Amino acid sequence: MTRSILSLLLLSALALPLSAQDNPGGERTGIGVSYLAPVDNLESVFNPGFQVGFQIHFNRESRHLGRFRMDYLRMDAKRPVLAGALTTWNGTAWVYSPLMADSRMEAYSVAYEWMPHVEEPARHGLFGIFGVGGTLWNETMRAPNLFDGSHTDTKWGLTLSGGAGWRFNPTFSVEARYVYSDLTFHQQREVRYGATRSFLTCGATVRF
Repeated sequence: MTRSILSLLLLSALALPLSAQDNPGGERTGIGVSYLAPVDNLESVFNPGFQVGFQIHFNRESRHLGRFRMDYLRMDAKRPVLAGALTTWNGTAWVYSPLMADSRMEAYSVAYEWMPHVEEPARHGLFGIFGVGGTLWNETMRAPNLFDGSHTDTKWGLTLSGGAGWRFNPTFSVEARYVYSDLTFHQQREVRYGATRSFLTCGATVRF
């Protein structure tokens, strides 16, 4: 799955060639790749992972740059997680035991981020990141005793992001972000790991 997603992102970037040389104030496409560290509720359960995404930058001739981004992230559990209860008959009574499963957390997000630059125009130097969007979380648990051998728990979340970065030139930049996803509107249903999911990313973006 990861290869197909990476291929799709690359083809999307190549399919939307935008002339930054002829129109430096226009839009540009880009690819972002980041190291991902789960925090808060997810930190004790999941190992660090990665995030990769396709971006469209609205590169105005002022310091107020914005971007639309579509991302995919993945992280695997440190150890088997509780997936439910296993009921067995021991000959005299029903016995309940925890059902453990291997877990992989994946998420697909869409967001808009405002990226104010300290220097004008927004082609180099320090910049901030402030974003809002939505995230679809998919946790896939695999164990022989689960139905069909696997089960996927899906949740939606409102996502906010904040961070800072440094742009070396119009093409390349590095950045660090804190991303917070709120799942509280699922409060009538069981939400694994609590009503919020957060992570830190540190990576680079290449614009075309």
